[in-house]
Amino acid sequence: MNKNKIFITAGGTGGHIIPARCLAQELSQENQQVFFLGDEKYQNYIKKEDGFKSFIISSSQLERRPLKLIKAAIKIWCGILQSLYYFFLNHPKCVVAFGGYSTFPILTAALLTKTKIILHEQNSHLGKVNRLFAKYADKIALSFVETSGIEEKDQNKTVFVGNPVRQEILDLSKIPYTLPHEEEVVERPNNRMGYNVILASDFVTEVDQKTSNPFNILVIGGSGGAKIFSEVLPKAFFNFSDDLKSHINIIQQCRKELSQSTFEQYRAFNLSIEIQSFFSDMPEKIRSAHLIIARSGSSSIFEFCAAKKPMVLIPFEKAADNHQEKNARFLEKHGAAIVITEKEFTINHINKVLQNLITNHAELEKMSQAAASLAVIEATKNLAKLCLDIT
Repeated sequence: MNKNKIFITAGGTGGHIIPARCLAQELSQENQQVFFLGDEKYQNYIKKEDGFKSFIISSSQLERRPLKLIKAAIKIWCGILQSLYYFFLNHPKCVVAFGGYSTFPILTAALLTKTKIILHEQNSHLGKVNRLFAKYADKIALSFVETSGIEEKDQNKTVFVGNPVRQEILDLSKIPYTLPHEEEVVERPNNRMGYNVILASDFVTEVDQKTSNPFNILVIGGSGGAKIFSEVLPKAFFNFSDDLKSHINIIQQCRKELSQSTFEQYRAFNLSIEIQSFFSDMPEKIRSAHLIIARSGSSSIFEFCAAKKPMVLIPFEKAADNHQEKNARFLEKHGAAIVITEKEFTINHINKVLQNLITNHAELEKMSQAAASLAVIEATKNLAKLCLDIT
């Protein structure tokens, strides 16, 4: 197979860049030469050992204030000129864009040089830049079977491929979903609080774990740490029986400045708790989870589906085009998740949801099966094939 040059561009968040990196790795295995183009944010996600060539392109979000608008426009024009230089220098076969404002200059250059354009949409509603370039795209690759925001005349360009997921998460799809059974729970000689880890400043505290086989609840707040999770969740266990609490282990990612207060609130209810602002072993945390409470960004929920995990999703209400709720509702419709809006996310509401799920293993098994049915294990290969076949 001839080695083609393929440009990949993605916005500066994990939701955009993780699937882009998955595609780049797959294309490299297919003997394709991959180049990353984008602003400096993507460098946080692309590792040197990946061996991809990359170019930083100037970009900016458009602002309403006149002076900032002028500054943003200058950055964007500079980005277009930079992109044109790399297009003329390398003559890529195609450019694959994963959304985000920083993809605008690169897609504009692709349009001006008549380079083939593939758009990949991770969410269930087409993002702003992808909507803008949909009419010029050769293919629009979708993560959701049901994706809104696509004009009728562009529907013939759409191809359902799924959302690329990291290999270490895909490996979890081979592991069956299992739940702890009461007969397997072994009480420790002491009755102290469970295993606890907190990284509030520069210290870590630990005490013995209560059970050898706890019910693990993984709470993921996303890049912002979801302050609302720290404010509501610890108080949601107020009326749990001591026996039930002794079998629960909370693993929560939250903002570093909230770690101490969140920890103290859980400790008041004598719960086993592990809190960190960042988990370097997230695949292992996902593997061990029996229930996941999270936002509903596309990359995260497709990872949870691949791992066959039941979900309680609290969409970020300020997400563009309300795409997080649309993502979550799709999973809810298919039985893989329970959706709670931020307005509904009260102590009493989440308390009832958790009590019902933790004590209803049949429902969790059903949700796990539904999540697994929504996972597209071949998503990365599907998207790579689209790139290889485009002419």
